[in-house]
Amino acid sequence: MIKFGTILWIVLTVVILLFPLGILIIFISKKSSKIWKLIKQKISNIKALDKMKDDLLKQRAEEAKKENNIQEEITSEIFNEEKEENKNKNNEMEKVIEQTDKNIQEKQKKLLEKILYEANSYKKDWKLEEYEKKLIEGLAIEPENLELNKQLADLYFTIWNHKKALSLLKKITEKDPEDHNVIRQIGEIYLINWDYETAEILIEKAIDLKSNNPKYHVSMVEIMYNTERKKDAIATMEKIVKLRPTNANYAFTLAELYEEIQDMDNAKKYYFKVLEQEPNHEKAKKKIQTIPTKTEN
Repeated sequence: MIKFGTILWIVLTVVILLFPLGILIIFISKKSSKIWKLIKQKISNIKALDKMKDDLLKQRAEEAKKENNIQEEITSEIFNEEKEENKNKNNEMEKVIEQTDKNIQEKQKKLLEKILYEANSYKKDWKLEEYEKKLIEGLAIEPENLELNKQLADLYFTIWNHKKALSLLKKITEKDPEDHNVIRQIGEIYLINWDYETAEILIEKAIDLKSNNPKYHVSMVEIMYNTERKKDAIATMEKIVKLRPTNANYAFTLAELYEEIQDMDNAKKYYFKVLEQEPNHEKAKKKIQTIPTKTEN
């Protein structure tokens, strides 16, 4: 009995001791569970906040990128519009300038036509001073105008102002090297100044460019005559007479050349040709009378 009581007492003692401890453990366990849940909840909340934060940052970054793209598109569109507008303005300005240039050119053309008309009127009336002034007036508007330069050079050549003529003629040949008349005029100036070698080169070139112009051959005859080549001069003069068989002056010159080399038969022959063209040619008549016939020789 005592044994049983002792055991019961021990059991009760243990129970009494363990009960508060169990309650404490249960309490601690529940508290721990709540704390753990709170910790887990906080951790979960922190993760959710971080994720939310990341998502928000990404969203903002995308929105910023979109805004930048939109801004770039707007800027690009504005730039393209401005560029196109400037291009159109430039095109319009170029058209205005081009039209202005055309108008100026047209006015200059009409003014030059008027000046040339007036100049040629003065030339016909032999008002050479006024003619010269008009040509110079035209060249003040268009200094490189070939027609004006040629007319002015021809005027100076005609009035024997060879210094001014030569300057203009050389300028013309730089722009128009195939102008045979200009080349012939330069050659004539050298011929007048006794530079026969240069003159011959230039006259030959003029003849090559325009072989049927008798004036060029006459210049060559003069060069040959002055360089003691009378037979060559006669041969060239024969060509001239063939080119212009009805020109009494050419036939008379050829007759005189034959007379100079004492070929009286040919001299007489061409004096008669002169009379065929001009029956009242007094010089030819006298020459025929002075040339002895073959029986008189």
